[in-house]
Amino acid sequence: MHPELIKAHIRMRDTTPAAIADELGVTRNAVAHAINGKSKSARIRAHIARLVGKSEADLWPAGGGASPGLRRRAMPKVSAGVAA
Repeated sequence: MHPELIKAHIRMRDTTPAAIADELGVTRNAVAHAINGKSKSARIRAHIARLVGKSEADLWPAGGGASPGLRRRAMPKVSAGVAA
């Protein structure tokens, strides 16, 4: 699931990633990294999954990060040549 959707689910439960960090006694960065799929903290992921009522597999599919269709595309490189 895209990280923004995970954060939306958290907000729908009337809480924030910062509040989750405080509850678990971890840094806000640790929670952000778990949400974004950059960290595989089992404790943080399990807490978020319980909170939003979804499985960890639903929130973080095997690929770990955001689905490829939601990533920004690289802009084509433009050469600095002079037009003829």
